[in-house]
Amino acid sequence: MIEVATPVSSKVGFPEQDLRTAIEQWWDEETSKQLDDPFAAPGTLFEVLVDVDSLTAVNVLVAIESILGFEPPESLIRSGGYTDRNDMLGHLLPALRTLSSRRNLKSTSG
Repeated sequence: MIEVATPVSSKVGFPEQDLRTAIEQWWDEETSKQLDDPFAAPGTLFEVLVDVDSLTAVNVLVAIESILGFEPPESLIRSGGYTDRNDMLGHLLPALRTLSSRRNLKSTSG
């Protein structure tokens, strides 16, 4: 039997754990690409930069779209990017919860 992800619009509640898992997996895959970067060595300018810049972070929205059941706007991504995975989770999860609640209110009211 194949299990298909159900969009949030047909689920009860907000799929926080599913979103958290998807964001964490995306983060791990994205930051693992940097391990082989010769310019990211300690003692260089790269040491003080964010781990994931905002242009790269926009790609996480593709990873969570099927969980949400709608396309989240790029404006959810914080300008400048994220310093670590917890920074991204702490910013995106509340924003996604608010966006999802607003969409659910619109769909039930009218």
